Amino acid sequence: MKCSLVKSLIILTLAIVFVGCPTAPPAVQRIEGSDSSSRGAQGDGKPEGKTDASAVGDNELAQRLNEFLENGLQKLDQGAISEGINHLVSVIAEASAAGSTSGDIRAIVNTAETELTKVAAGLEMEAGTEWVDANKNQISASAIDVGSEYSINPSVILTYNFGAGKALITGAPIYFEFVQGSGLLTNFVATNDYGQANCAIARLDNPNAETIVRASLIYRVKGYSYPFKGITKDFVFIPPARKATILVMEKAGVKIQDDPVILDSVYNRLKDMAFDFSQYNGVLLGDDFMKVFGGDPSSIKRMGLEKEVSYLVMVLNDGYYVNQVELGGKKYNIFKSQTTATARIIRVSDGKIVYSGTVQAVGGQGGSEDKAILDGFRNAAQSMAEKLETDYPEIDKALAGE
Repeated sequence: MKCSLVKSLIILTLAIVFVGCPTAPPAVQRIEGSDSSSRGAQGDGKPEGKTDASAVGDNELAQRLNEFLENGLQKLDQGAISEGINHLVSVIAEASAAGSTSGDIRAIVNTAETELTKVAAGLEMEAGTEWVDANKNQISASAIDVGSEYSINPSVILTYNFGAGKALITGAPIYFEFVQGSGLLTNFVATNDYGQANCAIARLDNPNAETIVRASLIYRVKGYSYPFKGITKDFVFIPPARKATILVMEKAGVKIQDDPVILDSVYNRLKDMAFDFSQYNGVLLGDDFMKVFGGDPSSIKRMGLEKEVSYLVMVLNDGYYVNQVELGGKKYNIFKSQTTATARIIRVSDGKIVYSGTVQAVGGQGGSEDKAILDGFRNAAQSMAEKLETDYPEIDKALAGE
């Protein structure tokens, strides 16, 4: 009986315990980084056994930056200059993106910057050989040749001075940009196996003005740009000076005029419109006159023109016909002539005929053959002056390379 009573009491007690458990306060789940996890019995301090998340981030960042730094220094020691630079710039890029200001991170970044400064001291950017004259001076290029087969494009050679000698740097990113003027070009070009990077310029927006293209060494890693200050090279494109030499030949058959009447008409018209002239007696060219008139480069070179002369203005006034007037079998003391005049503007550098204008079958008359021919020359000169004035817009475009 007693035993039964004791068992009943035990069962009742256990039932009360099990029923009471669901009403007990729930357990609190701590979440690292939340307000609830950082407050409680221990106040505002960090829970024991826990590590600061920012400290973990800095440690991981420092480890990654050290890897970039070590790889960069190793590549430099191996002579892989561009790869080494890229790793060192990655140190700065990643630290900048992370925004960390811890002492360890700053120390790694400072080391990378110091190494980059050392590398910069040995870098040298030179213009390609086509931009250097016999005296090793850099030349300028013709603005109107850009985009043609005669154009020379910006070209650089990047080297690193080891002290005992220079090494060509391959795979280096060269950035080309217009710093004066504008146009269309290839911006980023990596140096090839010969340390050379060539920029292709498709056009200049204003070939009548001076244009400057600059090449710079700029490394870009994950949106971060690191330009090497002072490692640049400028390339100047200039429009040819409108300085020209004028050559005139005035002839009737095999007879050549010593004092061509068309000279003043053409000279004064073009001088007012476009050119700074110097004169050259076309008779002195002899048989070469017609070769130069046709734009033959070798014949032009043999002329020995002044260095500043960019164009030849050539005029041929040809009195090709003269005859005495005859009516009903009777000859009169009246002579008729016909003259054709052609003016050409020829570029000295390549012999290109940039403009050609002709007035044909211009009549003349006089009391003798000589007078009829002279009248024809004068009339042709007047007609040519009028044509040059009419054609001025065309001439101006031709000189601008349009």
